[in-house]
Amino acid sequence: MADGARGSGPVRKPPGHGPPRPAELRGVLRGPRPAEARIRPSAGMNARSPGVDLSSWRDEFPVLERKAYLISASLGPVSRRSRSYLDAYVDAWASKGAPDHVWFEDIFPTMRALKDRFATLAGCHPDELAITTNISIALSTIASCVDFSRRRKVILSELDFPTDGHVWLAQRSRGAEVEFLKSPDGLTIPLEEYERAIDEDTAIVMVNRVLYRSSALVDAKEVCRMAREAGALSIVDDYHGIGIVPLDLHDLGCDVYTAGVLKWLCGGPGLAFLYARRDLLPELEPAVTGWFATREPFSFDTQHLELHPTARRLEHGTPPAPVYPVALGGLEIISEAGVDRIRARQGELTDHVIARADEAGLPVRTPRARGERGGVVNVGVGPDAGSICHALLERNVCTDFRGDGLRISPHFFNTEADVDRCFEELRPLL
Repeated sequence: MADGARGSGPVRKPPGHGPPRPAELRGVLRGPRPAEARIRPSAGMNARSPGVDLSSWRDEFPVLERKAYLISASLGPVSRRSRSYLDAYVDAWASKGAPDHVWFEDIFPTMRALKDRFATLAGCHPDELAITTNISIALSTIASCVDFSRRRKVILSELDFPTDGHVWLAQRSRGAEVEFLKSPDGLTIPLEEYERAIDEDTAIVMVNRVLYRSSALVDAKEVCRMAREAGALSIVDDYHGIGIVPLDLHDLGCDVYTAGVLKWLCGGPGLAFLYARRDLLPELEPAVTGWFATREPFSFDTQHLELHPTARRLEHGTPPAPVYPVALGGLEIISEAGVDRIRARQGELTDHVIARADEAGLPVRTPRARGERGGVVNVGVGPDAGSICHALLERNVCTDFRGDGLRISPHFFNTEADVDRCFEELRPLL
């Protein structure tokens, strides 16, 4: 999209200047627009962990002793470390009893550790992160901040994850007009579709960095730039990219980002992170809220609502604390293994999946070039994909399915032998 194509839109900034100030989000948010944020970025947010042998991690995941576990795009396996952290939490709960001790000595420190670890992984400041339970709640919280009286259009693609569409469709009662961009091939969404759709009536541009069915990568940075030039709010759903595709949120240039720990981060269900860039935070006044979003939650002041100055203002009620130690164990392992190395190893493994699918004469519904895909290979097996998937599970091969395709999703701890076992067990089922 050429500079200036949006008419009255702001001039595109040269590299290094980052996103615009909040005032350039023209009429999208309901909150006030103070001139300065109050958060200072910390040093060392993008540090890389030292080299490790990725195969050495197999012993950390007991399920690998029995199964060819190729389903991390749906549910990452639980690690020994996560199990030990959970046991320690339950022991603390059982032995300390008094809630003040458990909250202030165990739960709150774990929440801080989660934000610190995720901030390093994602390239942001911990104070730009809220912890919530899932992406549906995260998006609903942001949606409640949006004023649809002047700008009404919400743009996302028909290939985005269903909850993304459901949340924005629910905003139609508040004036939102939702437009789903069409895919020409069922695998990808061309950037030209975003360029065509984004205009001066656009309030929200939603983009998935990795598409869940095909695992195709989307140039989310470019989509966020288009949204920024039009004065719209950009939101990235990265559930299928976090932990396997390197990320620097400040470089990505989005306004809002959300991802959960269920899949590639091996952290189990019940926890998602919600990022909002620091100079946007004072504008965000959610109508979906709770006492943990306030400046002083333990003041127990029912009659006044003063939101926290950091991204904690996007949090809600009492958190599901037992999830946190499990999530922390997974986050630590992914950080120590290193996303760059995970990305390289996963490229080798997905190449092997594609090669075995080709040998079997099965169609591949995922981009073949490594640089154009995430961690899933969708292999067409026909209308009985569901029953085939369950039959594989009975043979201790874990995959999942969408439509008529098996989604095979090797992680860094998998081997070519796991993939071979999958296709050997698959052959008699076709």
